[in-house]
Amino acid sequence: MPRQIAIVGLSQSTHEDAPWGDDDWELWGLPWDSMWELIDVHFEMHPLELLKEPEAYRPPRYFDRLNSLSILYMQKEYSDVPNAMAYPLAEVINTLGVDYFNSSISYMLGLAIHRIKSYRYNDKAFIARDTPLYESKIGLWGVDMANITATHPDDPSFKTEFEYQRPNMEYLIGYARGLGIEVYIPEKSPLCKFQGEGIPLGTMYPTYPKRYGFLT
Repeated sequence: MPRQIAIVGLSQSTHEDAPWGDDDWELWGLPWDSMWELIDVHFEMHPLELLKEPEAYRPPRYFDRLNSLSILYMQKEYSDVPNAMAYPLAEVINTLGVDYFNSSISYMLGLAIHRIKSYRYNDKAFIARDTPLYESKIGLWGVDMANITATHPDDPSFKTEFEYQRPNMEYLIGYARGLGIEVYIPEKSPLCKFQGEGIPLGTMYPTYPKRYGFLT
């Protein structure tokens, strides 16, 4: 059976609910995830020169970890990380029609859409090594993008996703669904859901529980 693409972020609301160990899904995620060894395809989209700085707060022996990964996308090929593959940015931008990426997760979703669309319209698909083609289904776990500010990395509650990244993801989700690609979002995730508090009407701030303007 062709595998489906599970994109896994770091939000604890649904991170543990991802299809870990399910052979029907191929897991795409981040090398600094605590469960990185269970991820099939890794994305480290930050510039290498910044990753080398201590302020990047990457895990100990992070470059050893990167060099151990069988499928790793980075901005380009690096001699310091010889197993890294260059992310096909130009091809993905051509498929999406926009150069709009506001998170590592958005690069994952962009590549997933690119692969599926390329296959569906019989274009030349970009296939990572021996990775098989997919059915038209993408799942998102651990992706909330609801935090406004980050705490210090030494704080146990260190936040790893940011609210400003959400519009980019929701745009890409809508683009994918417009192509007919099924995109699964867990019920707990705030992605593509109305947020009905803090919206003014004159000097009033009513709460809309389900949709804009409706009190019930």
